[in-house]
Amino acid sequence: MKIINLLTGFFGCLFVTPAMAGGFDILGQPNDVLFEPGRYVEFGLGLASPSVEGQITAVGPPFASGDTAPTLPFYIGAFKADINEQFSGAVTIDNPYGRTLEYNSGPLSGLTGEVESLAVTGLLRYKLTDRFSVFGGPRFQRLGGNTDAAVFAMTPGGPVPAGFGNVDFEDAWEAGYVVGAAFEIPEYHVRAAVTYNSAIDYDLDTSGAYVGTTDVETPQSVNIDLQAPISLSTLLFATVRWAEWSETTISPPGYPLGSLTHFNDTTTYRLGVVQMFNENWAGFTALTYEPETDISADAPIDATDGLWGATLGAIYTNDKVKVTTAVSYYQFGDASGSFGNFTDNDVISAAFKVGYSF
Repeated sequence: MKIINLLTGFFGCLFVTPAMAGGFDILGQPNDVLFEPGRYVEFGLGLASPSVEGQITAVGPPFASGDTAPTLPFYIGAFKADINEQFSGAVTIDNPYGRTLEYNSGPLSGLTGEVESLAVTGLLRYKLTDRFSVFGGPRFQRLGGNTDAAVFAMTPGGPVPAGFGNVDFEDAWEAGYVVGAAFEIPEYHVRAAVTYNSAIDYDLDTSGAYVGTTDVETPQSVNIDLQAPISLSTLLFATVRWAEWSETTISPPGYPLGSLTHFNDTTTYRLGVVQMFNENWAGFTALTYEPETDISADAPIDATDGLWGATLGAIYTNDKVKVTTAVSYYQFGDASGSFGNFTDNDVISAAFKVGYSF
């Protein structure tokens, strides 16, 4: 049983590369650190290198956009400790949402946009029995960004496009919450967990081409995580994440075209396996799929719809230290609309994470 015991706690190390899934999702709000044994701390860094380009049809004759998605960094850090036999707690820090946009060719050359976030989540877990537990806590989240948006001149016939102007959304902190429950069979290393992440509402001070307050909501979501061993050295896992991105709009005050985003709700599926090779080394692979949601590419940020791809990774453990590395490749689904047509786009990401038990 020594080999399978090493699988305990590995499940949380599988999420070290971002899926860059629907809306502005990056890492999918994992909370697996709460199930690590004993006292544990971890920190991870990575980079995602997307390629997003297409034909722009909204500005004069169609033209090639060039690659509009710069490299996106991401990070995660966490600390977990047992309080007593029933209670344990954890604090996580990550950037759950983010996107960057930059046009370097054609008539839109110089147009940029950015969404950035930071979340600090406190979690408390209570074991009802050896098999059932509940958990939850507050999430404090910062959101902000900026973008170049179309500006208009007012004429007797209505607004007429008059170029682009920068719109800045000042960073703001707001609070939400997390609640969940888990079922485990510890002697067989089986776990099933369901987590609800609340929506978080913002009133972002807006300046630049449009001035006032912009209401933005990051979505409520539900994560389902499952794991079970299929041999003494092999662990099967699956996850499902639903996020209500249809409620996320960005409509600067006075902007006549409505929202700068046009998202639909997304569901992301992941299925994978961890294989122990010896007492120090394990490898894992996962397949990810997010069905297309039929969004319309009516703005620069609406350039992808759904994804599929794979992750390959390795885990090295030595006494109390655990190092995880992973590389992912995802193919984005195509998107077409009044702004343009975007096809055959993808993203490659790589990351590492170091954990220490003490």
